[in-house]
Amino acid sequence: MARKRVRENDVDTSQPQQKKRATNPSVRLSTTIKVTIYMHCRQLTLQKVSQSTAQPQDYHLPPLPVIPDPAVAKAASLHQGALDAQTPLHASLERLEFLGDAYLGFLAAQTVHARYPQFTSGKLSQTKQFLVCNATLARFTTHYGLDKRAQLPEEIRIKEGTDSKFWTKILGDLFEAYVGGIIVSDPQHGYATVDTWMAELWEPLFTSEVEDEVVNRNAKQELATKIMTKGTRITYLDNGPPQKSSLKGRDIYSIKVCYTGLGYHDLSLGAGKGSNKAEAGYTAASQALRNPQLTEIMAKKKEHDLKSQAQKDRERKDTRGDVPAA
Repeated sequence: MARKRVRENDVDTSQPQQKKRATNPSVRLSTTIKVTIYMHCRQLTLQKVSQSTAQPQDYHLPPLPVIPDPAVAKAASLHQGALDAQTPLHASLERLEFLGDAYLGFLAAQTVHARYPQFTSGKLSQTKQFLVCNATLARFTTHYGLDKRAQLPEEIRIKEGTDSKFWTKILGDLFEAYVGGIIVSDPQHGYATVDTWMAELWEPLFTSEVEDEVVNRNAKQELATKIMTKGTRITYLDNGPPQKSSLKGRDIYSIKVCYTGLGYHDLSLGAGKGSNKAEAGYTAASQALRNPQLTEIMAKKKEHDLKSQAQKDRERKDTRGDVPAA
């Protein structure tokens, strides 16, 4: 009887396990719901990414330079994965992307080095990376429609709405390939064309993304210390009406700084832009501090101050008079 009872117990203890297995479909259903929620949240994230890379309607891109050579233009939009058996590998965008990536990196480094002499090497690297990162280049690609004309394999095209990081990389590659195409198809003028084009594309980024964060709020005081003396004046004037030219779609103010005195009258020393007049004034003062003519003004100020001090010393001596001997 004991053995039988044990067997019955054995049978009985197996049944809860069967019931437990029966609950597995609900576990799978729960997993499905979690995946659905995750994909929904991811889709919302992708929408936010798309909105963040969108430019305001009143932001006007410079004209898209033309790639003169039709064969190079075709290669700049042809992904290696979309090649047919008869097309050689070098007819795809990969080689052009390599060249465009390298030149954009050099151009961005050269640009920020000349524009921001007050930056440390670390800040220069950070700013350069911002100008040429995939997210920045992807903005340009979508607004010029380069992604619409691109020939991409289906396995890449379907990731447009599901993998934002991967798709942003593809958009960046397309822009780099187009830059490479401009250079390759016009060896004589291609580099200059790219230089002018990128300067116009990057300028709003400097104003709205970079310089807002690095405004030297001591620039006005530094400028005054260098060139202000008795009989001189520094004025900050509007340099035209506000313009909505930033990628953030906000007003950008322009201020110029002028100097009067020591033989100068309303001499323009620099101009700057900012999201408000105060920041534009700081930026203008920063530009003035880099003006080569500042050296000449400082020399005149020093000469003026020495003469003024000598005159004061003479007047002080004349006021005291000669002290009679005891």
